[in-house]
Amino acid sequence: MLAIRMRFLAGRFHATPWGHHVNEGVVEYPPSLWRLLRSLVATFYRAFPAPAHENGGDNEAVAQLKSILAKLSTPPEYHLPNAAIAHTRHYDQANDGVKFFDTFISVNPTDELLWLWRDAVLNEKEREALAKLLAALGTFGRAEAWCEAELLSEEEARSLTATPSDATRLNSQPFTANDSLAGLETMRLLLPDAQANADQLFEMLKIETATMRQQKHLEPEGSCWVTYTRPQNILQPRRSKPINAKRERRYTVARFALSSSVLPLVTDAMPFAETARFALSRCRAGNSYSPALTGKGGDGVPLAGHEHAHFFVTDEDEDGRLDHLTVYAPCGFNRDDVGALGQLPPIKRYKNLPKVRTVLLGLGEKGDFKDALIFRSAKRWRSMTPFSLPRFANRGGGKPPRPRDLPEAQLTRELRNRGLPEPVKIIRVDSYRTDKRPPFRWLEFHTRRLRKETEGHGLAGFEIEFLEPVAGPIALGFGCHFGLGLFAPVKDEWKEL
Repeated sequence: MLAIRMRFLAGRFHATPWGHHVNEGVVEYPPSLWRLLRSLVATFYRAFPAPAHENGGDNEAVAQLKSILAKLSTPPEYHLPNAAIAHTRHYDQANDGVKFFDTFISVNPTDELLWLWRDAVLNEKEREALAKLLAALGTFGRAEAWCEAELLSEEEARSLTATPSDATRLNSQPFTANDSLAGLETMRLLLPDAQANADQLFEMLKIETATMRQQKHLEPEGSCWVTYTRPQNILQPRRSKPINAKRERRYTVARFALSSSVLPLVTDAMPFAETARFALSRCRAGNSYSPALTGKGGDGVPLAGHEHAHFFVTDEDEDGRLDHLTVYAPCGFNRDDVGALGQLPPIKRYKNLPKVRTVLLGLGEKGDFKDALIFRSAKRWRSMTPFSLPRFANRGGGKPPRPRDLPEAQLTRELRNRGLPEPVKIIRVDSYRTDKRPPFRWLEFHTRRLRKETEGHGLAGFEIEFLEPVAGPIALGFGCHFGLGLFAPVKDEWKEL
């Protein structure tokens, strides 16, 4: 027996059923199994890339995924929380004011949608792999449908059928000829064809919609329609109780992938991070103040201790261009912050450069992103962006009134202020280097704040080594909340982890 728990963190599930146009205002509830399996395949290639995947080759991970998909291809049962249908309207001024409807399911963010397969059995490695895929899912349906999914234990799965209470009752199943429709309504869901084997199913799930349209296929090959039932009043508006803040999960990290026709160079880390922060604050709903995003208390006084949001933009494929945005706030995000993170719009850039779209990869705490480069643990760290000196580098004689205050001393002081140990070795480096293009000298980086037009008192770069492994992130000096002074584990070391 196998079960999956899913919550929609923004309170919305956007999904148009197969064969319907978005302007029809039709919603898919419960979600179809075909949509879930395609999402797992997409997450596998997005979140766990490997050369064997990219070249279309087969390996142990792909074979394991095929087995998981095959075992999940039987019709599941659902527990559907009460929800309502809502929509927004958009007008395209470039096309004579054509109106578009964005219809979605509105659901309480704390309510859980459950999937149950009574006869599905996965071995230990397959359960571990499926749990990782679900944790990396991030969104389900359209990108606006921000979700959190997890695999339940076998004991929790059995409890869904053992307890007939309203909170756990399975209220949506495949319809059979012997079932009564009293108090129920029916809908069609797209599922895999039971005749397809694991290899065929995997290939069919990888086919993109545009390819199907070119081949004039109205429905995916290897799929079939199954009639399901659900309670008649499941989509009626209801009043919901206020969310108990004590039961909310604490979020301190939001990870985004960046997509654009031309991604920003690493030298644009600071202006891009500042622009991302401005875009995030603009889409924030509600009237409550956000200390995490502004870095100030309600009285306008700057916060101490670097607990507010850091905007780290990183080049994680080492091609010299920024490809990830990580928003890290040790103090935690409040509810309005979380809503804004789920609606971050494309980020505009200066000089009419192409906009950069953001794809949410996940929301959680540092421990949920151990594979992210800046959150790893290592003894040796190297500058990804220049360390901008918080004060002038005084090369005096080392005695009052002009004590020596070189960049190395300022670096050590910044580490101490962050509660980090002093390094046992500090080596100056002159640039950010990759294997794919010439190095970027520190003077090529943009280090002046866009709005305040302030900057540090000189630039330096370092490779530092600690006595014991230190967990990231490490960001120091002027502008450290906007991408400057960011360190990453030395390449040879993190590849061994």
